[in-house]
Amino acid sequence: MGVPFLFFKNTVCLWVLCFFLFPVLGIAGVVEETLKGDAKVAQGEIQAAEEHYATALKMDPESWRIMRSLADVKFRLEKFEEADKLTRRILAMKVTNRNTVIVTVEGDPEPFEAEIVDESVITPDSGRNNMRNYVDGKAAKPVPHYRLFNMKTGKMKLIPHSIARIQYQGVPNRVYEAVRELQDKITDKLIAKAGSSGSGEMVEIKGGCFKMGSEKGEPSERPIHEVCLKPFKMDKHEVNQSAFQETMGHNPSRFKAANQPVESVTWHEAEEFCHKSDKRLPTEAEWEYAARGGTDTAYYWGDEFDASKSNFCDSTCGLNIRAKNLSDGFPNTAPVGSFPANPFGLHDMAGNVHEWVADWFEQRYYSSSPKDNPQGPQRLNPTDRRGGGNEKVLRGGAWETGPTSQRSASRKEFQTDYRIEGFGFRCAR
Repeated sequence: MGVPFLFFKNTVCLWVLCFFLFPVLGIAGVVEETLKGDAKVAQGEIQAAEEHYATALKMDPESWRIMRSLADVKFRLEKFEEADKLTRRILAMKVTNRNTVIVTVEGDPEPFEAEIVDESVITPDSGRNNMRNYVDGKAAKPVPHYRLFNMKTGKMKLIPHSIARIQYQGVPNRVYEAVRELQDKITDKLIAKAGSSGSGEMVEIKGGCFKMGSEKGEPSERPIHEVCLKPFKMDKHEVNQSAFQETMGHNPSRFKAANQPVESVTWHEAEEFCHKSDKRLPTEAEWEYAARGGTDTAYYWGDEFDASKSNFCDSTCGLNIRAKNLSDGFPNTAPVGSFPANPFGLHDMAGNVHEWVADWFEQRYYSSSPKDNPQGPQRLNPTDRRGGGNEKVLRGGAWETGPTSQRSASRKEFQTDYRIEGFGFRCAR
């Protein structure tokens, strides 16, 4: 028992001694493996690059620089799940305006704050340099340096990789945006790989008559008038991203996930999707009739707003119109069907995303709207603004609007080619 214990004790002591005497070996190894990965990427050897980056990340597991490079190569190797985890880790980090680091140099007890100007500078054999990246080719093994701007002294400095340890203080803005773009591409690939998760289930809506509009809302909601509709069908849910991407071949959404509602869609894209699905956009009258679900109150659940019934701009949504004392559980869009269905069995007819409908918008249309199956005002020339312009109607409120916009009678208008992260749709037939 004594000999093995003595061997173990001596081994530990030797390891500790080596750690303190040669602390830069691991540091140099991280940089070396990272730069080897960069070189392999430049040579088109992506699998070899992955191995070097993975080794480097094991040595420095919190480095966004290594994570980003590894995520890039995993994306190119179609390892989307692994790339997704890496990008999400980076996007959870602090964002900074500059690529600042804390630098610890071997033999210097005082670390200093600096900005990385260049990761790898090769100095000439003479030792003199003009801060350019070059090598004169005479040295047997060039020594790579960091080019750093010392934030305290205001001077540029070259320090060999082998004696410097750097600690990133956050992800620079430009890098963060690039990673977010990569994350979007990864999510699109994951959605495509999973296939459509949208059943496209429709609900039969019996025909009937109802009172359309409101005397308590905007002028365009007046007057209240009777409308009678033939039977029709309406999508049970807002069109989600997996269904849209499978049909249209792209996904414009900002908040990407397979079962989130597709958003940032133009009216033309919504119309095209419905047409390709052998459906159509609902008329505005059909939409309000379906949203009310046989009720005549401000909301389908009553006259008072209920935060548990819809997705709106709550205390976490981040906009200055947020309801500070209310919460719906989601900072932006919610997976379709997250909230209770209305009396007709339709989900998210209040909130989540605004929904495009078929009708052109006209401020005073309700004063002349026909009683039976109104199709909205006519536009002989949609570009002629004297006829009302080229705005189509949006209904239902969204995650980025307040409680008032969730009312069944609320209506808004936007130009048909607008993309906003609160614009979605559902189809009818």
